[in-house]
Amino acid sequence: MATEVTLPEMGEEVEDVTISRWLVKEGQQVTAGDPLLEIATDKVDTEVPAPASGTVLSILCGEGEIIELSAVIAVIGETTEEAAPGPAGSAQKAGDHSAPLSDVVQGTQSGEVRATPVAKRIAAEAGIDLSVIPGGDGEQLTKGDVEAFLAEMGSAKHRDQDVAAEEGPGIQGDSESIEDSVVPLEIRRLAASYDIDLREVAEGRPLGSLTRQMLIEFGREHRGLAHLEAADIDHAPAESSSLKVGKGTVAKSASPESASLDQKEKGETLVPHSRMRQIIARNMVQSAFTAPHVTTVHSVDMGTVAAHYHAHKADLAQQGVRLTLTAYIVAAVVEGLRSVPAVNAEWTDEGLLLKRAYNIGMAVALPADATGVGGLIVPVIHGAGDMNLVGIARQVADLAIRARENRLTPADTQGGTFTLTNYGTSGSLFQTPVILQPQVAILGTGVIEKRPVVVSSGKPYEASVDDHLAFRPMMDLALSYDHRVLDGASADAFCAAVKRELEEWPDSN
Repeated sequence: MATEVTLPEMGEEVEDVTISRWLVKEGQQVTAGDPLLEIATDKVDTEVPAPASGTVLSILCGEGEIIELSAVIAVIGETTEEAAPGPAGSAQKAGDHSAPLSDVVQGTQSGEVRATPVAKRIAAEAGIDLSVIPGGDGEQLTKGDVEAFLAEMGSAKHRDQDVAAEEGPGIQGDSESIEDSVVPLEIRRLAASYDIDLREVAEGRPLGSLTRQMLIEFGREHRGLAHLEAADIDHAPAESSSLKVGKGTVAKSASPESASLDQKEKGETLVPHSRMRQIIARNMVQSAFTAPHVTTVHSVDMGTVAAHYHAHKADLAQQGVRLTLTAYIVAAVVEGLRSVPAVNAEWTDEGLLLKRAYNIGMAVALPADATGVGGLIVPVIHGAGDMNLVGIARQVADLAIRARENRLTPADTQGGTFTLTNYGTSGSLFQTPVILQPQVAILGTGVIEKRPVVVSSGKPYEASVDDHLAFRPMMDLALSYDHRVLDGASADAFCAAVKRELEEWPDSN
């Protein structure tokens, strides 16, 4: 019996996924557990394994498709089985494209038509009944059949408008409802990606009249999505006149060919944004406009931690534990959160939501691409408050390795209550990190370097004959915090607790 391939458990925070790349083709033999495809969520890329052994009979969703969690994405079975079993029914399909468009939009319910999940979703979004869509040749309807039919409906709509214009007023028909249903797929997807209501963009006009350019300009003007200019306008259709959008009039973009030519003449290259870079941009802009950021900086003497690290590194390595300085910082962060519980919280309009668990996110930089820019992902050490140094070290090493090898699961990136970013690994002394919403703070750690430090046994601001210079391994902590939740005193109290734990590291840890 054929086996339907569905998505694995993705966690409560994931609503849909994007198919990044298929690793197999139709007709290919697979074994249970073999990776079939790569999918991407807002936080992590992961592989979907084959649930059974057999032949890939059908691939139902294409690369780049945004699919729901319940979707069937492929079918595996024996070559003698049907590619995609579906309910039987005498589905009456309209093969005449010249049928009245109002009848086409409403459709009939004479039977259930066999169609792929993507085809069903596209048809439902456009308000089209599957029974009126030609194609399939007795088999199930595909995404291509539905999109071809929608394109034909668009052409028929314009022909109907031309006829109505020639015959004069009085032949109105149902043109507005027709136009509303024929919203191009790419426009619907772009609107869904940025949570834009197409009715707001249309401002009373038929939705079918919307263009990609209108949507982009609306996002830039009303949602602060300035990055859409380079990423999306380049792919807009060729137009030369001006177009009214919102309250003003904007010039329509030139064709991709002319834009490409201009870039070549200027010696420039347009590199489309990756999905990860788009997500990072969206999240950073959202955070910057959500929380009033303030950053406080504290210097820490890492001499005690460094001595403990060098004394135990080799012994732990023999036990299969890769000890790093990051593990010490995570352990110190937990103590800081215990000292100031408000740092381990979430702002809500009703009140401050304190978190009982200490789930520490650990920012991991991914390899750079051809532009020299890599990605960033934040796996989470769940229950760090219940671990000792060795347990934290195991988690740090495991998550870092799996992040760089693209083997994290969605659960590995969910549920964080506080985030640590160690930019010191790249030599940076100091940065002002941006909070990962809905958390209220993020701690950045700079490079550890020897600096001349005044060592005094007396008061730090009074001269003493006992004062002397020493070269100590120093590190700067930079805590960016949400000023709605924390003030300078509470933020500094957290940093002081982290500093104290690192500088007075007990050997019993």
